[in-house]
Amino acid sequence: MVERWRKETHCFNFREGECTITLKDIAILTDLPIDGDVVCVDSTPPPKVVANMSGWQHFIWTVTGLCPPEKGDHDADGHPPLSKGQVSITWLTAEIRRKHNPEFGGVPLTEESSERDKEIYARIYILGMIGGVFFPKKSNNLISNSWLKIILGSWDDMGNLSWASACLAQLYRSLCNASARAVKEIDGAMFIVQFWAWEHLQWIAPKVDPDKDWGPDHPLRHEAYGCR
Repeated sequence: MVERWRKETHCFNFREGECTITLKDIAILTDLPIDGDVVCVDSTPPPKVVANMSGWQHFIWTVTGLCPPEKGDHDADGHPPLSKGQVSITWLTAEIRRKHNPEFGGVPLTEESSERDKEIYARIYILGMIGGVFFPKKSNNLISNSWLKIILGSWDDMGNLSWASACLAQLYRSLCNASARAVKEIDGAMFIVQFWAWEHLQWIAPKVDPDKDWGPDHPLRHEAYGCR
């Protein structure tokens, strides 16, 4: 698919003609909202407000309740928890597991948990979805700290953003960058390319059980189409 991508037209070039992934495809496959404000990230480092923390350390602590060390420790993938304006997903996951998984001595989240703990867990989950699913880097482990400023906003503000258009724009840019001759890796939401290809190119699509019942009682019936 990458070899057939033409960055001049943002289309896949097939023998039968050109076609491309559209905003409607993103909305149907992922159920991300189309309408809303533009997703705009700010990479300006926050000012230092605490003596023993850098600006980013304090900002990450405000959003996640966790303070990543800037030096010394590395996560299971060999990345420092905080480096060059990026935070490690592996480190965040391990810290949350330690905090809330009983197997690691943590206290599980329940309905009786504090609103602060529930909010932190939800924001980290969203951060993981952004950095690990819809806008992943080539490392597939590091998230730009710029996303934290959006995550720290109100739930309504986050819900009123056009995430589908941002995902599509990132996908186009990733495909354009990867189509260069010398490039050997790609970032972005490649699962969308795979699902889109399965849906539109029947000769590479997996076989689907014709007797599969997607009736109203099926657990995936009301999820995003890509979940099926």
